[in-house]
Amino acid sequence: MTNLQRNNVYNPNRRAEFDINIEEYLLKLKRRWLPALSVFVVTVGTTLFLTSFLEKTYKSEGKILFKKNTPNELLNLSENTNEFNSLLNTQTPLSTEKLRMISEPVLQQTIDQLKLENSLGEPLKVKEFKEKLAIEIVGGSDVISIEYKDPDPIIASKVVNTLMGVYIKEHVRSNKSATVSADSFISSTIPKIETKLNSLEANLQSFYEKNQVVDLQEEKKSLVDEIGTLNRAISGVGAQLQGKKAQTDSLQNQLGLNLKQAISTVQLGNTPQVQSILDQLSTTETELSQERQRFKDNHPAVISLQEKKQNLNSQLQGLISQYVGAKVSEGLLQSDNLKDNQIEKFINLKIEELSLQTELSSLYQYQQVYLNRAKQIPSLEQQEQSLLREVDSARSTYKTLLENKSDLDVLVNQQTGNAQIIESGIVPEEGSTGRLPLIVLGVLTGLFLANLTAILLEMQDHSLKTISEIKQKFAFQVLGIVPLDTLQNNRGGLVVQREPDSFASEIYRMIQTNLKFLAVKQQPKVILMTSSVPGEGKSLVAANLAAAMAQLGRKVLLIDGDLRKASQHDLWQISNKVGVKDVVAHKTPLAQVVTQPIMQLNVLTSGTIAPNPLALLDSPEMSQLVAAARKEYELVIIDAPPLAVTADVLTLSKLADGIVFVSRPGVVEHESAELAKETLYNAHLEKQVLGMVINGVKQKEFDRYSYHAKYSKSYFSASTETSQTKTVTA
Repeated sequence: MTNLQRNNVYNPNRRAEFDINIEEYLLKLKRRWLPALSVFVVTVGTTLFLTSFLEKTYKSEGKILFKKNTPNELLNLSENTNEFNSLLNTQTPLSTEKLRMISEPVLQQTIDQLKLENSLGEPLKVKEFKEKLAIEIVGGSDVISIEYKDPDPIIASKVVNTLMGVYIKEHVRSNKSATVSADSFISSTIPKIETKLNSLEANLQSFYEKNQVVDLQEEKKSLVDEIGTLNRAISGVGAQLQGKKAQTDSLQNQLGLNLKQAISTVQLGNTPQVQSILDQLSTTETELSQERQRFKDNHPAVISLQEKKQNLNSQLQGLISQYVGAKVSEGLLQSDNLKDNQIEKFINLKIEELSLQTELSSLYQYQQVYLNRAKQIPSLEQQEQSLLREVDSARSTYKTLLENKSDLDVLVNQQTGNAQIIESGIVPEEGSTGRLPLIVLGVLTGLFLANLTAILLEMQDHSLKTISEIKQKFAFQVLGIVPLDTLQNNRGGLVVQREPDSFASEIYRMIQTNLKFLAVKQQPKVILMTSSVPGEGKSLVAANLAAAMAQLGRKVLLIDGDLRKASQHDLWQISNKVGVKDVVAHKTPLAQVVTQPIMQLNVLTSGTIAPNPLALLDSPEMSQLVAAARKEYELVIIDAPPLAVTADVLTLSKLADGIVFVSRPGVVEHESAELAKETLYNAHLEKQVLGMVINGVKQKEFDRYSYHAKYSKSYFSASTETSQTKTVTA
């Protein structure tokens, strides 16, 4: 597989990767700069207009420091005591005090003392007061900051100081009440704790007596040793049992008898009746062997002995079925040499196995007794620890209550709190409108909205707009890039025909050169030109490419294969009365239909529109037409319809050696390109694609991809001027 074919392999299940390309992003902004700039200017202008109405405000700030609360510290005795610490892990005591500062009673007292009013002259409401107030905990400290904003700097200062004063009074009153409550709580709790301690000690003693516990730790060690000894004994007996069981199972599989049947077999073998039958069978076997040496098997004497043997076997099997119930060989019924008898060996092993099972069962019973006691140990330990913790906790609480009772007697008469004002609110000298932050926010918002506008506009535009996007969509080798000004300056005809020495003509000669040096086994002789959608200029590229090849001395035939919307006759400004339809349907000779607009180039137009173009293209006559053109011309170029429009391309591709794909930025959309690509790969035509011509590229992008373009243009412009000068001079 060639490198071109490897590049053309397409995986429809390949996940699309999101690649942030700064250059592409800037190109998108450049394309949408006008609406983006409009949104940015409107946003910033609106922000500037609104900030002009802002009123200057003054901010005063005060700070309160919090210390450890002594009464509450003394109450840190048990889970039922009142603490200064928060009940929730996610909260802190300062969070609680912050909420107390902005509580309605504190704020209302501040409003009433200062007689605060709103802009209408009405008494200020608590909700309006909160909007101007900011209370925050200073990070990494036990300080709360209080800020108030107001157009009057004196009022801002008074509000901060008055609010802190009101809060401190409320805090002292609350601490006074907490101290009294603490003393009352300790006095009433001491007798209860004493009674509880006596009850817990009695419960602990009852636990030891009920469960016969002396020392659980020593008992646990002893149980571990005993269980270990039993486990080793169980392991040894179990191993012996497994060995005996393996032997008995092996013999049982060989004999096909269980223990009961084996015993019955031994008993049956010792009976005189069976012994008599076995002796007769042995004698009969001997006589039969002797008679067979003298006579043949059909001799009466041999037959008689065989019948006798059969009767004896029938009697023996009848006795075995009656007493044993299973098949037993004659050798196992012999009573002599019992040591070598497998049944006797099986019975002895089975007896030993049963003995080991009994011993193992006894060991398991002893083990279970110790395990049951071992299972009780954790529960007993848990109960003991729980009782000990309760006793220790009660003793500790009782001791602490006795020690702190005297301290609380002193604190009852004190009127102090744990909050202290460390910074009073001063009258601010400078105010702020907050305009600058809003302007910065407006600028950032404008930038965001401008970028969002550009992105949304780009998302709505589904076309492939750049060479890079087309190359990412189509993994085909680029044969050439045709600039947009070549199309715009050539509306009246073909640039290669009219200006053969121009830079635009050289571009098409570069395309034919790239086709010539393709890494394929055989140079294509019939080339099919197609595109994704109409309007990409593939007919114009086909015409100019055919002219460029003809100017190099190659005999070229250009066939207009678009029988539905033909355009070659308009490009070449020739008649379309006869064409492909006449050659295929009416079998008109090719030489009578083609037109020669320039040397070495013949053009076969489509002719009048046929009712069923696909039938003409798929006919044997069309194949004969292309076959004849192969012999007569060095190169045949077929201008086919776009891929996604009709099935004509798939039909014409069978007649061509390769496909040249034409794509144009700004015309083809992602969906159309994907459909065209899927059409190629579903029809297995990807290997026929020789390459791609990107048509109608804007000049700036063309110069970026073809950095030598400006030098080539200068060279061809100078050559043209020199040629024109020589003509004028002549």
